[in-house]
Amino acid sequence: MNLSRLRVSALALALASAFTVPAEAAAKESKEAERIKALEAKLEKSLAVIEQLSQRLAELEKQPKAVAVAPPQPAKTPVAQPDPVAQARIETLEQGVRDLAAATASANKGTDTGVPLHGFLDVGYVHHNKRSDGLRSGSKLGVMDIYLTPQFGSNVRSLIELAFEYGEGGSLATDAERLQIGYAFSDDFVLWAGRFHTPYGYWNTAFHHGAQIQTSITRPRFIAFEDQGGILPAHTVGAWANGRVATDLGRVSYDLYTGNGNRISSGVLDFNASGDDNSNPLLGFNVGLSLKAVPGLTLGVHGLRQTVSGENADGSVQGKARTQFLGGYGFWEGDNFELIGEYYRFSNRDLANGGSSHRSWAAYLQAGYTLADRLTGFVRFEKASLDGADPYFALQESGSSYRQTSIGLRYDLDPRSALKLQLDNNRDVANPLGTINSLRAQYAIRF
Repeated sequence: MNLSRLRVSALALALASAFTVPAEAAAKESKEAERIKALEAKLEKSLAVIEQLSQRLAELEKQPKAVAVAPPQPAKTPVAQPDPVAQARIETLEQGVRDLAAATASANKGTDTGVPLHGFLDVGYVHHNKRSDGLRSGSKLGVMDIYLTPQFGSNVRSLIELAFEYGEGGSLATDAERLQIGYAFSDDFVLWAGRFHTPYGYWNTAFHHGAQIQTSITRPRFIAFEDQGGILPAHTVGAWANGRVATDLGRVSYDLYTGNGNRISSGVLDFNASGDDNSNPLLGFNVGLSLKAVPGLTLGVHGLRQTVSGENADGSVQGKARTQFLGGYGFWEGDNFELIGEYYRFSNRDLANGGSSHRSWAAYLQAGYTLADRLTGFVRFEKASLDGADPYFALQESGSSYRQTSIGLRYDLDPRSALKLQLDNNRDVANPLGTINSLRAQYAIRF
């Protein structure tokens, strides 16, 4: 409404009423004066009413305009959101497949699409209830792990992994953990060459040097990396063929590999990066079946054979042995749990002292269960029963029989970072300290 127009209209109406007087009454001056006074009174009342209307209109103009309310919509069914922990595991597995398969390569073959870079970092604390030269308690820097997957936009694939870590003596070591170049003939057959993680069992290829990936803080001791006390060749320099084939029972995966046989240098396995020292190549296989009938379950068999020579930690004893193993493994992951187990049956021969045979075995079983949102508890039992007269184990610093139980918790702060706590009870038959309890804590991230 226009306030000025309202006032003018009202005033015009009042004036018109005031001056519209019958002609016959014009002569009656006395009565005319009284009529004018009455009309003036009415005009004043009209102006008062107009003023009240004007004030009311001003108040209405100051108030916010009413917002039209939309009619109520029918309630939508909420969409289930994925569990962040399960999603993190799926992302990790898919990332490994994408990296190795170069699935993000450019459709324009032969085009360099850059160098995707990923990494891992962990820090931690450890306390041992007993002390020795090889057991140090306190805070520790873990591994700074960087891996690159250069992509070429074709069937050519590559993987480079660099690890930076401090040794027990405090010196910084830099290792090219994986340097491998591959060619994909098809989705079912990929051929690699270079240095790769030896594909025995499940753990060694599923969990690399990035600590954030695995549930526990440590790997089972006998399949630890060579420089961390492992008694198996965690790395191989050579050639590796792998692939997957769909069958009626499920998906069959296979690995066939060969490379330089290891040597034992100062009590530690060496993968012979510059050539085989005894011209006896390492040979191995791994075949797994992911069953359709039991989603998440993979069962497999594996084996390895090589000839190894070398010396113990102080160089006072030398030897040569042919080592081989056959065994099996399994992995089962459900909505709230995971089970991992591996078994190795060794049949070794002393090639330096009459060819005597030696039997040994090693195994572990780890179970994890989701206790609450983002919180997982785990327990692991592991044991190695190793023949002390076998030169393959006797020449290695950590080649003695042991048993260990580990329990712990893992809490995922988000899909890319985790806090872990682990308690180990270890009994090594060759350790004069006897049973050792160790408490470990770790903060691990990936990027």
